[in-house]
Amino acid sequence: MATPEPRAAEVALRFCDAVYPGATTVILGGSSSTGRRTATSDIDLLLIGPPSALAHAGADGAESPRSEARVAHRFGERFDAFAYTAEGFRDWSERDFASLRPVLPFLLTEGHPLRVGSEYDELYRWSADRLELGPQQTAHQLELRRYAITDLIDDLMDATEPLAAAAIRADLFRDLAQLALLASNSWLGSGKWLARRLSAADPLSAEALREFARTPDQTEAAERASRLLDRLGGRVDGDLVR
Repeated sequence: MATPEPRAAEVALRFCDAVYPGATTVILGGSSSTGRRTATSDIDLLLIGPPSALAHAGADGAESPRSEARVAHRFGERFDAFAYTAEGFRDWSERDFASLRPVLPFLLTEGHPLRVGSEYDELYRWSADRLELGPQQTAHQLELRRYAITDLIDDLMDATEPLAAAAIRADLFRDLAQLALLASNSWLGSGKWLARRLSAADPLSAEALREFARTPDQTEAAERASRLLDRLGGRVDGDLVR
């Protein structure tokens, strides 16, 4: 496990004691947990505890709060804090799994524990077991994604308006990256996490997309996308029943 940035760990516990003193499990996530913080990095925190540990009614609006997400500035730092009861953590994690982007389970299993309560081991095992299964997409689900990518490649080939071409390229990059991840039974991410997860799961596809992103010529970019799609199962033309 990577060593967390010392100041981040210190102020994270100070923030927790000040705002969520009842939290029994405190996990430091993101770049703060790996010692790779930059000047603009915030501090990601996952907190788990009884309902009394949550300062306000949760996102689900329940009278007895089960979850809360807040951005706060304390001690010269910005905190992105996600606070849950054990039940709330499971519920929101299920939504993450359904979206194919299990942010919370990864935060729990890849973050650095600063404090662990009695619920930690069970939630960690539950999260790790689900993550290990992967998204398990069917052949038809992957085919639908290839069908959409086929259309995007054709649209990029035909695009004449620069703004439309840029939008198509952005969608094509994202959709190819997601297809590559799902084809390798790997979970999705967004932004920098999409790139990081793809680089770890499928380095060849990651490099192909780097070249796609570097290619200024629209036709050549479309051809690079086509070659990557060929590696991932090929074009799908015609109608598909969704």
